[in-house]
Amino acid sequence: MNHTITTMDVNYTLADNSPSARFLSNISIDHSNTTAVSSMDNMTVFPSTEDPMSASLQTYADRVVVAVFIFLISLTNITGNSLVVLAVVFSKKLRTSTNVFVVSLSVADLLAGLAAPMSSVGLLSAGDEWPWSTEVPCSIAGLLLYISSAASLFNLASIALNRLILIKHPMTLYRSIYTRRNLVINVAVNWLVPICAMSLPPLFGIGGWGYDEQHHSCSDLDTHPKAKTFEMIQTIVSYPIPLVIIVTSYIMIFVHVRRHFKKQKAMHSGISDTAPTGATSSSNSSFVVVEDATAAKSAHMDRINRQQLQITKNLFMAVCAFFVCITPYCVALFIPNNDRFLLFGGLLFFCNSIVNPIIYGAKHPQFKKVMRRLIKCQYSQIEEPSNALKALMAHSKRSVGKPT
Repeated sequence: MNHTITTMDVNYTLADNSPSARFLSNISIDHSNTTAVSSMDNMTVFPSTEDPMSASLQTYADRVVVAVFIFLISLTNITGNSLVVLAVVFSKKLRTSTNVFVVSLSVADLLAGLAAPMSSVGLLSAGDEWPWSTEVPCSIAGLLLYISSAASLFNLASIALNRLILIKHPMTLYRSIYTRRNLVINVAVNWLVPICAMSLPPLFGIGGWGYDEQHHSCSDLDTHPKAKTFEMIQTIVSYPIPLVIIVTSYIMIFVHVRRHFKKQKAMHSGISDTAPTGATSSSNSSFVVVEDATAAKSAHMDRINRQQLQITKNLFMAVCAFFVCITPYCVALFIPNNDRFLLFGGLLFFCNSIVNPIIYGAKHPQFKKVMRRLIKCQYSQIEEPSNALKALMAHSKRSVGKPT
């Protein structure tokens, strides 16, 4: 039996009874971890310098990019949503039933902006393990991030239902439904359902929160034996019910508004066709006065309706932007072998938290005025200032007037 060695593209054949052949027959070479360099008379073995494979699904450069975007989005989030909350706190004009849910939505987004940067700690760490001595901060950040995302969706559903009742039904019914007590209950439900959905399953051994070594983020643990079950619970509780409420409400609003303006157009056309050409008697003069008063009242109601319609359009834009941001991530949870996409899908998910302040600041007629005054520090020009703002300005004046 002969032994053949191939080295530097040259084949060497050794006799079966040669010393080299007997030496080779007693050697087992591991090709994955060593490199063999052989010659006619000797052999040298070098250990491999290749590191063990990392659990990460992204390169370090990818993680740095995601970490930077998380920081920028969080900074925009905290600034914008703080302005929304302060606008309602400082202006009584913005204290409407709808804006109760808007503030709740901004608080949820603000909470996400405060929790998300914790993931940047893991993304920027060189290894696969959480860089700190304990994962508790990461676990809390992941839990808060998911609770805030689900609470945002429930608040958007409450806003859609609120707009539907306001636009379609009489004001008396609207006021009887949205009392202060009912508003508190509604907001409490919007938060309690996500809190229970995200915190109770881990207490019963279904899923958990902590540091995800694959995505280097603070979230639910993909390595948990029941991770997929936990993800299904999150999606089923947080997504379908609010989605049905939102879609149904805005479809009904669209149908109602379309019918309303058709009737209004027909009514104005009928009035112009039957209007008197001149006042020839006192009775005709009375008729004209009544018609003028009715027309003025109708024009006033028309302006109110158009304003409410514009507000509804802006809120609908916020809903559309929200679903554009979260749908890819939620759909990806049901698709196998897509772990690499989930980190970037989660980043898009997080972008929904900055949508609302941008829309309100640019489009909402009332929020826009107050937020601009806040940015310019023109607190005295805020319409219908609240007692909190009055007290703040009075304290500021006293502080300025004190002798140094």
